[in-house]
Amino acid sequence: MLLSWLVALMLATAEGRPSRLADIGPAPRTVLVDAAAQPFDLASLRGKVVLVSFVYTTCTGVCPGTTQALVRIQDALKEAKLWGTSVAFVSITLDPLRDTSEALRQYARLFGVDPAAWHFLTGPPAQVESVIAAWGMWVRTGPTGVLDHPSRIFLLDPRGHQREIYNLEFLKPEAVLQDVRGLLDE
Repeated sequence: MLLSWLVALMLATAEGRPSRLADIGPAPRTVLVDAAAQPFDLASLRGKVVLVSFVYTTCTGVCPGTTQALVRIQDALKEAKLWGTSVAFVSITLDPLRDTSEALRQYARLFGVDPAAWHFLTGPPAQVESVIAAWGMWVRTGPTGVLDHPSRIFLLDPRGHQREIYNLEFLKPEAVLQDVRGLLDE
C-alpha cells in the first residue's frame, strides 16, 4: 500500500517536482440534476479544482457542519480570488426522495452558499444511489429514520482526478487553500 502511494506521488509531478498530493484516480462519472432542476455533469467543471461533498438537507449530524466548513472555505477562496474562476464545489444529496431541487435551493440559501460556483445535485433515487456507490460512499437508514453516512469530501484536480479525501475534522480553510494552490500550480 505504501509503495503504491509513493509511486503515485512520484508520478504526480509538476515540472519535475513531486506533488504533495497523490493521484487517487479519476472521479466517477457524475451526471445528476442541479438545484435549478437542470442536468449537470461534473465533467463540465474540468479545468477547475473541485471539492465534492455528500449531504442531505434534513441531517442533524455532520451535514450542517460539513456545509458550514465549506462555506468558510468558500469565503477563504473568495478572499484569495480563486472562487468561481479556479475552484468550484459540488454537493450531492444522500436523500433524493426528500431533497428536491427546491429543497436544495433553500438549504443553500440557509447557509449563505454562493450558487455561482457551488452546485447542489439530486436526481431519481436509482441514479443518485448509483453515483453514491461509484464514489465509494454509502448511506443507511437507522432505526429512528435518520440516515447514517460517512463524512468525506473529495478534492479533484483540474483534470478531474481525486487527489485528497477529507473528513469534517480535517476540513480547515488553511489546509484546503494550500492543497488547492498546490493543484493549481501543477
